[in-house]
Amino acid sequence: MKFSNAALALLVSAIALPSGAASDSVQYEARKQHPATWTPTSAPHPSASITLSFFLKHDASDVANLEAEFLSRSDPSSSTFGHWLSNDEVHAMLPPSPDSVSAVVSALESLGVTTDAIKHSTVNSDIITATVPVRTAEKLLSAKYQMYEHSVSGNTVPRTLEYSLPASLAEHVALVGPTTRFPKPSSTMKEVGASLRGGYNTPDNLRALYSVNDVLGGTASTNNQAVTAFLSQYYSESDLDKFFETQFPAGASTPIKLVGDATDGGRAGVESMLDIEYMPAMGALNPTEFWGFSGSSPQDDADEPFLAWLTQVSSTPDGEIPLVFSTSYGEDETAEVPSDYADRVNTEFMKAGLRGISILFASGDSGAASDSGTCPNDRFCPMWPAGSPYVTAVGGTEGGKMPESAWSGSSGGFSDVFAAPDWQKDVTAAYAANTDPSMPPASYFNATGRGFPDISAQAVQYPVVVNGRTTPVAGTSCATPCASGVFGLLNDARLAAGKGSLGFLNQILYANPDALNDVTEGVQGGCGRQSGFPALEGWDAVTGLGSPNYEKLLDVVMALP
Repeated sequence: MKFSNAALALLVSAIALPSGAASDSVQYEARKQHPATWTPTSAPHPSASITLSFFLKHDASDVANLEAEFLSRSDPSSSTFGHWLSNDEVHAMLPPSPDSVSAVVSALESLGVTTDAIKHSTVNSDIITATVPVRTAEKLLSAKYQMYEHSVSGNTVPRTLEYSLPASLAEHVALVGPTTRFPKPSSTMKEVGASLRGGYNTPDNLRALYSVNDVLGGTASTNNQAVTAFLSQYYSESDLDKFFETQFPAGASTPIKLVGDATDGGRAGVESMLDIEYMPAMGALNPTEFWGFSGSSPQDDADEPFLAWLTQVSSTPDGEIPLVFSTSYGEDETAEVPSDYADRVNTEFMKAGLRGISILFASGDSGAASDSGTCPNDRFCPMWPAGSPYVTAVGGTEGGKMPESAWSGSSGGFSDVFAAPDWQKDVTAAYAANTDPSMPPASYFNATGRGFPDISAQAVQYPVVVNGRTTPVAGTSCATPCASGVFGLLNDARLAAGKGSLGFLNQILYANPDALNDVTEGVQGGCGRQSGFPALEGWDAVTGLGSPNYEKLLDVVMALP
């Protein structure tokens, strides 16, 4: 499914070793500069703690088998649809080599890392974490860490612009974090004024718009859903209580569980409160979890919050794992995502899908452009992980009523890394070949790439209660918890009827496009004078298949085994 792209050739071997790297080192990642939104400050103290995550390599044939099972069990036309595996069964399909586990542990122990500081974080030890001093991490990785401060949030993280591993480890490890990857504190979601077209997207308005109306969940004891938060986007119980009181009293008894190292105790974040208010507003009364990861533990150990979330998903037992995740994390695919990194993360997405878990990602808020608003070399910029073929990407609409219109800020397009999967390629090819005069030049995008988003929902004028104040916000990080809550209700109906969870959603959705509200108006923002993708009949690269229609989707999913 993957094909090469020169712009992504960040992963190289045994060349241009970082300063001080051993001659038998293999360079893993190197970047020319840090993102513009992060500013270098001082070097971290050598004795400061950092938690390294080692994601081990899997045998290619094992990954291929995993993908085949993932696609088969997610296909509504397959006899194995919905036959989800346990966490133990999933990990049994991907056994890392015992030599790989031993190599990582031995390398750490040789540098004085104690056994109690090394954690086998998954059932089969394909993710190993170790809390070590910065000086130890620098020696192992032939790297030099620097503290960086985010220009908007003020968050600080230690990162290096390049790292290597000893040759004895290189054949065993797919990626290590935190290293060259800079977390994105939030989407470009922003507070908005009242000038945007349409009224406020209150829970009542959204529920009526998407045919949810008075439907409540909480009928299936095994059903739960979750939102994610990264880099000190804290949760506030008082803000949520005020939201339910003023915006949606029917959701007030929704149980909330906190998971992760950054949940409460800090100033509430706009994005985190948006997510935890609107997922249970749409999927009301379904048990909802807030998974918060700060980038540092309570002991101030630095880590990489996105990898910490993936590790937590992979290690959470059956019966406790949420069945729907709403996630607003995203970054530029071309500039930020080495293909080997994407491959290993995709394996984690498939592992989750095989357990019956649905993962939805916001498509992004920069239109067809990069986060910086540019299109290098007159090429549109795909987003990651929205462009992964193993997740459901959610774009944005506006208007607050039917027919909806594409929100100009909604990111979408075609991946430069992954080809269009079989379940999608007919509709994406038809769209790419559309001769509508509003279509951008073919030179701006990869017409055979995985198209995103898959679906969309309202993305503007959401009243959010944060730190006691109600403010309207906009972004695809509004659309994602809204849509995710709808699928949480659909899971509730299936589970209450003795059926299984929906798992990976895309094959169901692409097989039943009439169960969504097609969006045919509006155009995406582009670069300079070049506009982005238009919303057209059928799938398009700004609103996907359209927004969810709960009543129609309920008929579809209840007819499935």
